[in-house]
Amino acid sequence: MVSEPFYKAHWRDIDPERMSAYKGGFRWDDATEALYEPAGVSVGQKVADFGCGPGKIAVELANRVGKDGHVHAIDINSEFLAFAEQNAAEAGVSERLSTHQSDGVALPLADGLLDLVTARNTIMYVDDPVQTLREFRRVLRPGGLAHAIDGDWYMMVAEPVEHDTWRAFVKAASHACRNSDMGRKLYRTFVDAGFEDIQVSIIANADMNGRLLGMVRNMGKYAHKSGLLDGTKINNVVEQVEQALASGSYMLVSPQFIVTGRNPA
Repeated sequence: MVSEPFYKAHWRDIDPERMSAYKGGFRWDDATEALYEPAGVSVGQKVADFGCGPGKIAVELANRVGKDGHVHAIDINSEFLAFAEQNAAEAGVSERLSTHQSDGVALPLADGLLDLVTARNTIMYVDDPVQTLREFRRVLRPGGLAHAIDGDWYMMVAEPVEHDTWRAFVKAASHACRNSDMGRKLYRTFVDAGFEDIQVSIIANADMNGRLLGMVRNMGKYAHKSGLLDGTKINNVVEQVEQALASGSYMLVSPQFIVTGRNPA
């Protein structure tokens, strides 16, 4: 049996420390609102949240589509799906939210079922981004919308880490992704998958309070696992960022590319 690549396996089997952090994160806030505004979520829609994680975004989507709509929460990780079901029950939207396990190769949904598919920081992990976007097209009705948000690790700014040092750190960590620079590739991927009326925007808010520090620490763990960079250099990057936060000189910017495309009629 051929083992899964790390970029997929580390999402199917998440260690307890990471899972605890993910379970408490992914809240809907003003920053999240801006990321999802181009999706145009509305009452009565049938929506899929691909890469739903613990389901907090999917629950908010279920609130927004109302009792006549439905949300399909999709993820590779079964524990995430259990959390999504729990969060839906606590929010009183269980009847309008279904969970499905999938890695994006084939979506377990019927042709033309949906009005909207959303995916946040997920396309960078799939085996074949164009094929996954074609699956989005298959499950969308004619005129339905795909909405993807993805980062681009090489475009991140981690002050005060020197540019070449940060780039080497990112390169070592990037085996955790199929495409760690997926953000810049999203537009081309939508084009190749056959979408029309493609719109692109970028949000790059500066974090000066440590909100993204957990991401840097995770990247450090991925870099260690890859063996592509000396462990001391990896630790130095993480320590630089942590010390900068403590001293008040920290700033981290992680651009989010937001791309929407319409399924041709």
